[in-house]
Amino acid sequence: MKVSDLLDIIHRVAPSNLAAEWDNTGLQVGDPRWEVQRAALALDPTSKNIQKALDLNCQLLITHHPLIFRPFKKISPSDPAAAPVWLAVSKGLAVISVHTNWDAVGVAIELAELLALEVLRPLEDKPEPFSKLTVFVPQEHAAAVRLAAFQAGAGTIGDYPECFFQAPGMGGFTVPPWGKPFSGSPGKAHQAPEERLEIILPSGLKGQVDRAVRAVHPYEEPAIEFYEIQTLGSGYGLIGRWDPPRDAVAFLKNRLTSNGLWAGPIPDRISEVALMPGSGGDYVAQAAALGAELLITGDVGHHQALLACEAGLAVFSAGHFETERPAIKRLAQRLRAAMQSHGAQVELLILEESSPFRRF
Repeated sequence: MKVSDLLDIIHRVAPSNLAAEWDNTGLQVGDPRWEVQRAALALDPTSKNIQKALDLNCQLLITHHPLIFRPFKKISPSDPAAAPVWLAVSKGLAVISVHTNWDAVGVAIELAELLALEVLRPLEDKPEPFSKLTVFVPQEHAAAVRLAAFQAGAGTIGDYPECFFQAPGMGGFTVPPWGKPFSGSPGKAHQAPEERLEIILPSGLKGQVDRAVRAVHPYEEPAIEFYEIQTLGSGYGLIGRWDPPRDAVAFLKNRLTSNGLWAGPIPDRISEVALMPGSGGDYVAQAAALGAELLITGDVGHHQALLACEAGLAVFSAGHFETERPAIKRLAQRLRAAMQSHGAQVELLILEESSPFRRF
């Protein structure tokens, strides 16, 4: 399978349109035409992880954090910031990054499951532009049309693939004298039982879904329609609940890390929790405004901690690595499932890695 094909599958798991405007996601280095038999997955595109992927005979490294985020003045092995880029390019390793688009659909959810939180809603909504395919098809061909649409990337809602709605009805049309209809006769009006099929899809996939459906549809002129819609339900971070309320200090020490930093008042028992894995210090005010008693995040600055004290919000800074690394396993599971459904014969390995911070 080519790098470009795997990138399409990755974007079905974490749609590129969900990435923040300031972000840099997708193919960082490499040729989209390169063949991939084995890929590695990691949080960070460090020189160490790039070398691990090469040692494992991988042709592709998929990371959460971007390999290229800020402009380089030079790319040289002697420049620590650019050394990973140099290594990947010089050794012919492709690198794809899945950053804020994966944040929007996977990172906080995985952390919530780790912390046994009931998920209520995103901390910051990210409206998703979607299209809805509506197509009318004879009943005996509906399954083939559904499958073609699914294989082209349609039908996924959250963690649920192959979603559709189907209802029976009666279709009518007049066949032109020169027509070669699937049913009916040239020059005559005709009616036939049909199924109305509706499937949601990312708007960017309309062209390929349309071509896939037409390729298997039995009609000369199939009735295919796309409607633009927006859905909520994904976004950055989340608001969750512990029921019954928990002793957050003891629970987080055992479940997440004992090395985190606390700020703000800490109630004996906490129910309403805001999660923002990674750099979430800027969400102190928003978490407090939404009624959270605790914000769990990776990084918090001095002034953000002071704001938490003023807002009466408990904040637990658990570490960037500690709050985002758990979602690498979830990303691997989602990618393996998506690859399997598309017949991709690619082995996906998760690299071992650790936080760059140490405590003495």
